[in-house]
Amino acid sequence: MGMQDVKAAAPLVAQALQQWYGADPYGRKAGLYSYDDPSLAVDWKNSSGLRRNLVNSVLAVTGQRNRAQDINRWWDSANAITAVIDYMSVTGDRSYLGPVVENTFSRAPGTRRPVYRRRVSWSRPYFRIQNYQGFINGFYDDEGWWALAWISAYDLTGDANYLAAASDIFQDMAGAWDDFWGGGIYWGKCDGSPDRLGAAAVPRGWKGGYKNAIANELFITVAASLGLRYQRRNPSGTDHAGYAQWAVRGWEWFSSPAPNGIAMINEASLINDSPDMQGVNNNTESIWSYNQGVILGGLCDLSELAGDEAYLGWAEKIADAFTGNPWSASSRPSQSGVIHGILHEHNDCRPAGSALATPPSVDSTLFKGIFVRNLARLYLKTKKAAYQQFILANVQSALAQVNEHHQFGCNWAAPVDVADFVRQTAGLDLVNAALRVS
Repeated sequence: MGMQDVKAAAPLVAQALQQWYGADPYGRKAGLYSYDDPSLAVDWKNSSGLRRNLVNSVLAVTGQRNRAQDINRWWDSANAITAVIDYMSVTGDRSYLGPVVENTFSRAPGTRRPVYRRRVSWSRPYFRIQNYQGFINGFYDDEGWWALAWISAYDLTGDANYLAAASDIFQDMAGAWDDFWGGGIYWGKCDGSPDRLGAAAVPRGWKGGYKNAIANELFITVAASLGLRYQRRNPSGTDHAGYAQWAVRGWEWFSSPAPNGIAMINEASLINDSPDMQGVNNNTESIWSYNQGVILGGLCDLSELAGDEAYLGWAEKIADAFTGNPWSASSRPSQSGVIHGILHEHNDCRPAGSALATPPSVDSTLFKGIFVRNLARLYLKTKKAAYQQFILANVQSALAQVNEHHQFGCNWAAPVDVADFVRQTAGLDLVNAALRVS
């Protein structure tokens, strides 16, 4: 398969993604991609799911099922918008600018994202629930994805309204920084404020505050990206300085061992999903591809912003480690990696790379796209042939597996398992990356 085939496939892949854009009444109203969530289906034959069926029945009867499933995929829609913008950037096709990007920018802030209360009092009862404004919500990583989407839209159009929206998002993210574990931002919120006690925004079984890799990578990356754009707009001004300081501060904390940081990058130069409950990276948390990817884009921008190529050296170290990391079913912790040159999430395949009997959780099906999106950006900085070869090998494998509708599954080396907008976004990311490096 040559690059002409990839170029020919690109508009078909982008068009296939749009079948999920506003595909239900709520998605149309909100400018979001629609996801038909099987976990919200009602199945009274399954007696063990009584509570789930009651909740899902209420959602169905009140007509709220679409809203619930679309908002649950809020961050995935941000990435889909980013992939569409990248597609327009690499192809010159602007057909999705108005009906998708501008439409979402104007409509999505009207979605209902409640500020849930964990405590009941006369002053703050359950029925007095606020709603987040703009592109703010209850998780800081969600906010970071939207900030990056609008920075990409600014790069494409030059419209400063997109840059301002990303700046507003970043200000909210910066409010989550404190000295717990020496710095960093929390994953999410409780009662609309950073969840410092771990009352709501923590993994199952977690005790105390929770600061994970992805939220902090996005914080660093958004800061560096904003700083670089403001620096380019006004090279002699100081608009960029605060963002640059945050990016450097965030990276120093992220990459340094205690007591100055969290050392989220392990001895193998891979990024674990989080530290343990004591704030120590003991290499027990999973290795996901998006954690290896987001930081690459951030370090590319930080290198230019700070005029320091040492940041690119860090990016190369992480990228080299991950593109050479063998996927292993026996690895503890679970590690995503490479089988026969093709990227796999640790939950999307069997040991030989073949398809699973049942699909993995939907969130992780987007992760590989985020990695290759950022690897392509690193390639443009370094021109390292291995990155180009890696992306092209993956796009050839994945395009050989798409179905007759140009839809992607979760496994880029196996037939399509399930088609949805999340998998399709990752596929479009891969096609965009291939066009970017060719």
